[in-house]
Amino acid sequence: MTPFPRKERLFTFEFIAPCLLIFLAYCNTTVFYSLEVYLGRLGIAQAWRGFLVGGSSLATIASFLLLSPFMTTRNASRNAFAGAVLLMLCGVSYLYARSTGELLAVRLANGVGVYLLSAAAMTLMVASIPPGRSGQAFGTYSVAILLPYCVVPAAFDALHADQASLPHGYMVMSLFLAPALVLIPLIGRARRRSARPAQPPRTVTPGEMFRNAARPPIGLLLFVSSLYMTAFSAVFFMSKGYFQARGLPNVGYFFAIQMACMIAIRLFASVIFDRVRKMRLIGLCFALTATSCVLAALAGGWPLMCLSAVIMGTGMGLGSPAMNALMFSISDERFKGVNSNLMTMSQQLGNFLGPMLGALAVRDLGYSGFLNLGAAACLLALAICAWFAGKDLDRGDPARVRK
Repeated sequence: MTPFPRKERLFTFEFIAPCLLIFLAYCNTTVFYSLEVYLGRLGIAQAWRGFLVGGSSLATIASFLLLSPFMTTRNASRNAFAGAVLLMLCGVSYLYARSTGELLAVRLANGVGVYLLSAAAMTLMVASIPPGRSGQAFGTYSVAILLPYCVVPAAFDALHADQASLPHGYMVMSLFLAPALVLIPLIGRARRRSARPAQPPRTVTPGEMFRNAARPPIGLLLFVSSLYMTAFSAVFFMSKGYFQARGLPNVGYFFAIQMACMIAIRLFASVIFDRVRKMRLIGLCFALTATSCVLAALAGGWPLMCLSAVIMGTGMGLGSPAMNALMFSISDERFKGVNSNLMTMSQQLGNFLGPMLGALAVRDLGYSGFLNLGAAACLLALAICAWFAGKDLDRGDPARVRK
């Protein structure tokens, strides 16, 4: 294996700063883990609560579909700034929004803000990745996404145990985006001063984006990414009731173990993402995650549940960076930024489908139904991965041919 050349540094300001923006964007997503409880306190009908919680993701998905072709490195800084301002305005709006219509408007605007900030950060980050470092880059990027899941719920619970203070908490969290308003212009300035040759970005038309996404390698990888997040979000949002039904202590312990394993894999093994054929890592991710879902469904106590958390964290720790890095590797140069944003959109789709399908599975199959859903999604994805590799659709992956 050839070491990376010194001049191809990954951890530059142009790479680290967009990762920080991603972290701040996801802090303003994970904070709404308590939104369903708050909606109930406001007297919002049960039929509307799930839609209001998922409304932000729907708006983000729509924004990715409609606006991704027009997101370039040239306008990304302006879009990121607009997204940060919009999220801050939404945070303040939770102090005043009370009716279903008002809250729906805020949630939809929140989703657009998440798109503008996260898609712009992704576009800037992708432009800063040196050749041969995509796996390590997306491993670091995914840690920036996972940290809010670890930190925000625990800190928010400690500071806002009183449900009446939840809207104030949403507002305060949005104000943490204020430093981003200083950081974003610095990123734009650093890009202008970069030694890289200035190449005016060609705008991708919506038709070109959809034709590109319809290509088998791209479309299948987007579908597999949605299955990954469907399994993840079904477990994340549905486990609390399952743990209570089994008489097990706080579900947070399970997620702490799972997230710790995911972060450890991505921090300490990130270099393997550029050394091992990525489709093999993706297949291993789904095999381990399916196994963990089966173990959790069979668990009668903490020992087996902890083992399930370790296996799930290890499997899911491998999945997202490998999928993002493979998409980056097999995409034509012109579509690298667009396809990376489509990957984020596919994950948003899974983030919406997981809780919705998980709730139906629990209703029809009992408390372990969402685990059956997760295992089924993983097995379907594993079959697609085997077909993908068999057809040699990952031929653009440099790790596939590295000796």
